Amino acid sequence: MSANRLNQPSSSRPPKRTWGRLWFLFRSAPALLGSRYVPFKLKFFFVGAVFLYWVMPDLMPFMPIDDIVFTMVLIPWFSKQAKKYEPPNASPGR
Repeated sequence: MSANRLNQPSSSRPPKRTWGRLWFLFRSAPALLGSRYVPFKLKFFFVGAVFLYWVMPDLMPFMPIDDIVFTMVLIPWFSKQAKKYEPPNASPGR
């Protein structure tokens, strides 16, 4: 390894993606949907996209596996986007 890379502070590295962080994003999504700080457009986009994906016909009828996967991918995305609007000292949902 180069000496330049060893002297860099660890804060310049991207944060690790852990199961705990993913679980936190899943748990915070319902509270963020009810938060008054998160814009209505973002909430509507999330709920609308999930709803449309579930009701539209797809390649695997009567097997909601792809619908569940789509929803599970969209929940962390929504939580990350919505966290940007929360004040630093407010808990989600208030």
